[in-house]
Amino acid sequence: MVATHTSTKTRTPEAFLDELSGAVDEIRAGAHDRDRNRRYAIDEIERLRGIGFWALTTPVEFGGLGFDQEVLTQAIIAVASADGSLGQIPQNHFSTVERLRLSPSPQRTRFLTAISSGAFFGNAAAEPGERPPGASETTVLQRNGTWTLSGRKVYSTGALLADLITVIARGDDGRPHTVVIPRTTPGVEIHDDWDSFGQRTTGSGTVEFHDVTVEATQILAPLPGTRAQYRHSGLNHVVHAAIDVGLAEGALQEALALARKVHAGRGAEHREFRDDTIGVAALGELRITAWTARRAVESAARQLTKLTDNSGLSAVLEAFYEVAQAKVVAARAALAVTSALFDIGGASSTKPALGLDRYWRDARTHTLHDAVRWKPYAVGKWLIDESVADPWTLAHPLRPLAALADD
Repeated sequence: MVATHTSTKTRTPEAFLDELSGAVDEIRAGAHDRDRNRRYAIDEIERLRGIGFWALTTPVEFGGLGFDQEVLTQAIIAVASADGSLGQIPQNHFSTVERLRLSPSPQRTRFLTAISSGAFFGNAAAEPGERPPGASETTVLQRNGTWTLSGRKVYSTGALLADLITVIARGDDGRPHTVVIPRTTPGVEIHDDWDSFGQRTTGSGTVEFHDVTVEATQILAPLPGTRAQYRHSGLNHVVHAAIDVGLAEGALQEALALARKVHAGRGAEHREFRDDTIGVAALGELRITAWTARRAVESAARQLTKLTDNSGLSAVLEAFYEVAQAKVVAARAALAVTSALFDIGGASSTKPALGLDRYWRDARTHTLHDAVRWKPYAVGKWLIDESVADPWTLAHPLRPLAALADD
């Protein structure tokens, strides 16, 4: 049984974000302890459920809040600034919501209504090695009128905690299909074996599917065309970028708190940090870096929000590439600010009891599993000859714009 959230009928984005701010303060208060003891944010997830967070982008006609990508981005930044693990868990959930919004799937009413009642999605997409979805070894096959899901997934963010899990599996036709199953379905085995040094409490373990029986109504219809695929990808990656910005802003807050406590650096002319010219300038640089990343991500989210079902492929791709650019800026900002906060605090700020290293560990982990190494190249290829990156990899295989169907 999932909890129901508060009424969505008269709420504004401002009212929601104000309520979220109170929840974020509570999330931040326990984040270090959860990271240190690898304790999942179960109460905090329920707190978010209670304010309608999981239904943030679910259309109003299905009982959701109906907010756009700009509001979603602000919400993810806020949560990730307090807890980089909890900030990661919603990424795949909102990806599924976007897929349901963009798809004419007959199941959309069923699942979007469930989300509005408080349900949230975990993920089971990645497999060992770097396989694109169509090369998945996990399968959903029909035999004698019965659909069966079998296989093994890794990095299954949120699956351990979620109500529902979206699974990418290869069908009889060799193409990837998305299957939605309740976490407690017989034959689903979830291993709590995620052991990275960062984002330690995302519940991103291994999930095994042992001949799980599924109904045809649990298999989502494919996204309807090229434009929907790139819009869906844009939403996925702007949320990733928002997580990075949140980590940068969380570290910036910690750096400012340190600056108000510590003395000036060795070699400074004065004793107080506020009078340490180099130290204060370094703090200003952190603010500039985090601010620039936030503005880039907000702008990208704004471009996604402007898109409609009538937007042409060129408009969709312009938004898609703005997201890619913002993701590069945000990833660099997260790594820079989470590392440089120790330049503000000095050696004493590295004490384990303070837990300030969690920002860098979370940023380093997140920026690896949504790596940006190919994104500058993809942006350059788009500029120089309109070669279009793959929506899944944001890199190869690249295709000429003229080869893409404008559907």
